[in-house]
Amino acid sequence: MKCTIAVDVGATNLRLATFNGKELKDRVSFKLQGSVNPLNHITAYLEKFSKSCNRIGIASAGPMDLKNGTVTLINYNNLTINYLDSLKEYGKVYITNDCIAGLLAEKKFGEAKWAENAVYLTFSSGIGAGVMVDGHILIGKDGNAHEVGHIVLNYEDNIECGCGKTGHWEAFCGGKSMPKFYQKTTGKKVNTPEEIFKLYYDGSPEAAEFIERCMNINAAGLASIINVYDPDVIVLSGSVYLNNEELFLKKLPQLTKKYVMNRMPVIKTATLREDSVIVGAGVLASLNGKLP
Repeated sequence: MKCTIAVDVGATNLRLATFNGKELKDRVSFKLQGSVNPLNHITAYLEKFSKSCNRIGIASAGPMDLKNGTVTLINYNNLTINYLDSLKEYGKVYITNDCIAGLLAEKKFGEAKWAENAVYLTFSSGIGAGVMVDGHILIGKDGNAHEVGHIVLNYEDNIECGCGKTGHWEAFCGGKSMPKFYQKTTGKKVNTPEEIFKLYYDGSPEAAEFIERCMNINAAGLASIINVYDPDVIVLSGSVYLNNEELFLKKLPQLTKKYVMNRMPVIKTATLREDSVIVGAGVLASLNGKLP
């Protein structure tokens, strides 16, 4: 039986591996920066494994047009890629949002195994989710029913999201947006979310006030998810979360409770951690693209 190629096209990193239904092998990763099209790395990898693998599962960040097989990478100069046409010579291609892939992996192998109502939520370069309600993964007309990072949390603020709109959750607390929000809030320039959290852990009062504000914003967004989708479990992942897991788990559930109408779900860290998305891409292909 031929293997599957699993591809994770994130906002910052591209990761590829072979997947045999249980584990990842032959891993490689690349930073998505400069002018190199991610397809160049993907096709080079597929050339290497085309004789042994005939299915390709792609989990990608960015707005989708599933009917036409395209994804727009907002954090990569709004590059639009048609995976179905570009990669069809290498085998059957299946695509989905990266957070839906994360949900698929956690449903099969991790913290969402037992749940029929589940959300996979990532705090990374952006904020995104995969959502399952009554055993069915939500897709939407174009494949974007789960874009919770673009929930409007402040209609009066003009801080711009990566998508070009304003007031979105991600515009305040997505990893790429945090430095800009920090500078607007404190008047001090930083370049990365890692710098902000280091200032916080080093005892900076300004950073502490900023992180508290961000956690309240995150709590409002999380509560919106709970109030709308009524999940049994929310599985958390993404680099911003995983690098500050203890802090998030200490603050976020308690802050969220003041906004929640529905019964609180269980809140867990993704079992597969940073591998949830790429494993989910492999699971997608093994399902021949048929989501629950």
